[in-house]
Amino acid sequence: MNYDLSLQGFLNLEGFLPLFIFSYAEIHYHLKFLFPKYFLKEPEIIADVPIRIIKSISHKLPVLIIIKDSHLFPVKLFLVEVTITGRKNKLTKKFSFDIELSKKYYSKILEVDVSGFDTEQFLQVSVEIKYEINGKKKTIVNDNYPGILKKPFKCFFAENKLPLPDFWFAGEPHYHSNYTSDQVEFGADIASTVKLAKNMGLSWLFITDHSYDLDDSENSYIKNDPDLPKWKAMKNDVQQLDSNEFRVIAGEEVSIGNSKGKNVHLLAIDHNEFIEGWGDSAEIWFKNKPQRSLKEIKELITLKDNSLFIAAHPAEKIPFLQKLTLRRGYWSIKDYQNSGIRFLQIINNNNLPEIQQAIEYWKSLLLDGYRFFILAGNDAHGNFNVMRQIKIPFLKLFASQKQVFGKFFTLFHYNENNPTEGLRSGKIVVSNGPFINFFLLNGTKKFHVGMTVTYRKIKIVYETRTSNEFGKIINADLFIGDIELKKEKKITNIKNNSEIELPLKGYVRMSMTTENNGLVFTNPVWVE
Repeated sequence: MNYDLSLQGFLNLEGFLPLFIFSYAEIHYHLKFLFPKYFLKEPEIIADVPIRIIKSISHKLPVLIIIKDSHLFPVKLFLVEVTITGRKNKLTKKFSFDIELSKKYYSKILEVDVSGFDTEQFLQVSVEIKYEINGKKKTIVNDNYPGILKKPFKCFFAENKLPLPDFWFAGEPHYHSNYTSDQVEFGADIASTVKLAKNMGLSWLFITDHSYDLDDSENSYIKNDPDLPKWKAMKNDVQQLDSNEFRVIAGEEVSIGNSKGKNVHLLAIDHNEFIEGWGDSAEIWFKNKPQRSLKEIKELITLKDNSLFIAAHPAEKIPFLQKLTLRRGYWSIKDYQNSGIRFLQIINNNNLPEIQQAIEYWKSLLLDGYRFFILAGNDAHGNFNVMRQIKIPFLKLFASQKQVFGKFFTLFHYNENNPTEGLRSGKIVVSNGPFINFFLLNGTKKFHVGMTVTYRKIKIVYETRTSNEFGKIINADLFIGDIELKKEKKITNIKNNSEIELPLKGYVRMSMTTENNGLVFTNPVWVE
């Protein structure tokens, strides 16, 4: 995760402490007389690469360089040296700069031709950056965060695209760009994100910056501007970058009040009007009441425009201190009903135990008779290969791959690459790479994911796909949920075209696992 180093944070202790202790990798902030061990008077200097590139899309590896807040800490960039190691060969490419930087945000994508490497392997990538600050020349590897082990990035070099049938479009529904920029965090610019996303094999992207960042003035994260210059600039960037080939849709992650007056997060996609929400921004300590309520969302949904509203990470556990200082709370059944929300982004990272817990949460809702569709995203803040966080406040940082862009993604089936309409159709699968889909068949009648079937006996027809990156298929599991009995029946590796018996009321869904931790879940066919 990328994080803001704004010097204003030194003095803004009101809004600083609650978020500081919630694990963001902030290396500039300090209490009045107490400096973190990792404190550094430099701009963030970060290199990143995608988790995957696909030769049939491009044989060049994009290396993203971000330098943040050099307007506060001017820096001279001399050289970037990229070293790539494969199974059989090694390549080093040097990029000379000799430029002086003094701006809030700078990024550059460097492309390295990797056509000399065999495909279907992980490439190890190290990025050495040489720069000068305050007259002192320095060399770093991958980033300048103190104390983080500089492991090489891992990027899978695939021969072919993701193993998806035609008219299935994969994308990221929850992503923070550099318009999320405040006391503790920032994302990457949208243009660079689109470039890396295309190389990974994705087809669409929702920009979901925080509502409490999009209402800020351009020069201060603690001062709001009623003219909403950041909101307007973000929408303009999206409009310039959106295309039929790769869809970019503007949105926001709204901090909004649940039925108990606590702050929860809502993804408002392709909604023309800005929705205010700064209750858990920590801009003013303990002034944390929600400005809007989920009850208001149902009215917006009934306007029949192109908007799509999604419950953001509703299954995620909230640390006690966030509950205490930021007034954060949970989504409840009452909240879903009050808002009319049908889409739940229950997968928010790549932690497999947490994903299984989220699926169990969804399963409990299904067995209670609620028809919710699941989505998967990563909540990435410009993290394409690694996220950096605070492990011990004031003492230690660490890096992980828990939340990186496109690690888990959402797929929809539609006749064109139209994410809002495609998701509304209900033909949705979530995956970290492999693919499974099914339909139920009675004679010539097909019942696809998202539809409702009324027969008791019916055939199951399904399709599976994987690739070298994700490995061989281990299990393809069928789940038949019976709402009256409050139970799910699981059938592993059922034969295609088998006849199954359905309950009077319930659902049918499938999942699949592969040997390289590939994981995919379908949404249900409903049974009535």
